[in-house]
Amino acid sequence: MQGLVQAMQTQAHTQAALQAQLEAQDGANEVAWDEFVRLFRAKFVPENIQDRMEQEFLSLTQGSMTVLKFEA
Repeated sequence: MQGLVQAMQTQAHTQAALQAQLEAQDGANEVAWDEFVRLFRAKFVPENIQDRMEQEFLSLTQGSMTVLKFEA
């Protein structure tokens, strides 16, 4: 349980730090979620891991339907 709490605290600190960095860069008061996610991944998730995660997601199925078919 302590590990979970620590991970959540770390995530909150990271999000706050990235938000502050974005506001300082743009002079903006608010950052869109998709922009935050893009910057977070660029800073903390290596590109090869992002590619692997995308492939894993696209290969998911529900019954006989892939994600792409399910979305359409």
